[in-house]
Amino acid sequence: MSGSIPSPAAPGSHLTLQVSIPGTRLPAIIVPSRISSVTSQKDDGPLAGLRFAAKDIFHVKGLKTSGGSRAYYQVYGPQNYTTDTVEKSLAGGASLIGKTKTIAFALGAPNNGMEIDYPDPWNARSDGYESTGGSSSGSGSAVTAYDWVDFAIGSDTGGSVRFPARFGGLYGYKPTHGIFNTTGVLVAISEQDTPGFLARSPSVFSTVGKWWAKDTPLEAAANVPLPSKLLFFADEPVLNQPEAVAMKEAFFANVAGALNMSTSSINVTSTWAANGPSNGIPIPTYMRYVYSDQNSIQFYEKIGIDLAARYAAFNNGSYFPSDPMVNASYYDAQNETTIARIPQSIRKRELFGEWWNENVQKASNTTCSESFFAHSYHIKLRTEKVTQNPVSLSIAYWDGVYTNYAGIPEIVVPIGQIQFFSPYTERYEWQPVTVAFAAAKGCDLQLFELVDKLEKLGLLMETLPGKVAYYTDEVW
Repeated sequence: MSGSIPSPAAPGSHLTLQVSIPGTRLPAIIVPSRISSVTSQKDDGPLAGLRFAAKDIFHVKGLKTSGGSRAYYQVYGPQNYTTDTVEKSLAGGASLIGKTKTIAFALGAPNNGMEIDYPDPWNARSDGYESTGGSSSGSGSAVTAYDWVDFAIGSDTGGSVRFPARFGGLYGYKPTHGIFNTTGVLVAISEQDTPGFLARSPSVFSTVGKWWAKDTPLEAAANVPLPSKLLFFADEPVLNQPEAVAMKEAFFANVAGALNMSTSSINVTSTWAANGPSNGIPIPTYMRYVYSDQNSIQFYEKIGIDLAARYAAFNNGSYFPSDPMVNASYYDAQNETTIARIPQSIRKRELFGEWWNENVQKASNTTCSESFFAHSYHIKLRTEKVTQNPVSLSIAYWDGVYTNYAGIPEIVVPIGQIQFFSPYTERYEWQPVTVAFAAAKGCDLQLFELVDKLEKLGLLMETLPGKVAYYTDEVW
């Protein structure tokens, strides 16, 4: 969206850097040097020398927040405080260098060609036509593209950090819900909203994660042994690429062998049918409206009503222009059926979370989490340049993202890349492959400890910025 610099006149405040490269529409970004932190990291904090950007739904003192909406940017002034996770990153010594684009109000996924606000950012990976993956699209794109962005903060309500991590071949973190204060983060679904972040380096990833956990309830599990079991998702969506399947299976086998872990699997569909709270109704049917009902109502009540009034006052009574998904949510919230159904949808979310945490991602008194839930978000790349999906509400129900409703922590990690033939570039390109690990509530630090161990074993490594995630014989 724009670069930012610390304000010399107001400590703790930032200024928007309104400078563009001549002849382009690209904002110029001031990138602080790492040199000053080399010898003074102990004094400056564990994040000294790191540069980060924040999704433009996070308030930063002195900067305006757009929420991905031109109307919102117009009618609200600079913020007078900085939201906690951005403030904590700054307190750790990291330098904020700007705000990143987002899908308008984090409602849905990229749909290039249908926006009226801001075009979706480009994914530098693969053939140039791939999605950035979710509402934290700018944060994922920035980390993927630029070696001078060490990590980027995003939000994750229905996969909006983990999907950009998947498409970009990045490390992505969704925390236990409720650990981090979300005041100053534009709401999607308050009961599911979490801040999160993305990084290319496993070391940077775990360092930031451990710093964020400092002085929070997560520290209660800091010295607890890691789980000794990997729990696989027996009815995981089919990956449809034999090379990706083989890479995933080999990686998990190496993890289990290197860390002396036992393995087992669970069929979520049959377990739900046996003892779920739905009386035999399949999960997709039972959860069909849970996300969209909450998303519509909360957007309307906590953002839409005030935005509509302010915009009308500035613009002769006009309703604010917005992307199709925003319009759909705004009017869905006023639909009598949605209003009548919302208490039931809230209760379904609660019951699903309770069921998941009692039957799948169980807690443990000795290892915090009984197991690491191991699966993949990887999907085969699309075969058309622009997928013009019909406008619809943000459903965000998919059988790979149960953890949204369970409130548990999850990470995405890159494990390699595979070749595919692109119908656009008419040559072979490279696609990142990622897997995910989830843990029981409050066991976030164990996920970062797992990353540390796997990096030391050589099973995880830093990915490259740019077109390919790992070195190839070609020079790009």
